[in-house]
Amino acid sequence: MNSYNFEDSLGYKIELCSRLMSNKLNQKFKEQGYPVTAEQWAIINYLIVEDGLSQKHLSQLVKKDHTSVSRLLDNLIKNNVVKRITDPSDRRTNLIYLTNQGRQLQSDLTKQVQKHLENAVEGIDVDRIKILLITLDNIIGNLK
Repeated sequence: MNSYNFEDSLGYKIELCSRLMSNKLNQKFKEQGYPVTAEQWAIINYLIVEDGLSQKHLSQLVKKDHTSVSRLLDNLIKNNVVKRITDPSDRRTNLIYLTNQGRQLQSDLTKQVQKHLENAVEGIDVDRIKILLITLDNIIGNLK
């Protein structure tokens, strides 16, 4: 009889690692009083690179459907982290911009995220991490 343990599968371990990383980061943000989640952090990160992205483009970047991104943005707007502005060249499109508070928050959050990532890989050899990242890139490429 073939005994398969799904907890030893690659998919399970990747999903578990992702969930644990997000949950722990959400916990850290909450403990520090930051009004954002790990999912919202991803949006903020893209806006720091290029402010004024459309909701559609943000959805594509964070790999989430339009409805989910709209909900995330609504909460960020409520907390004065981002603002929606109608695109003057296409009134059907909303452009998303960081507020001044959002920019400051991004700077503070970056430090928290960096520390979080360092804790996650503590005690793991740098070369092993590089191999893991290359392997994950290959898996992602195969799945696209």
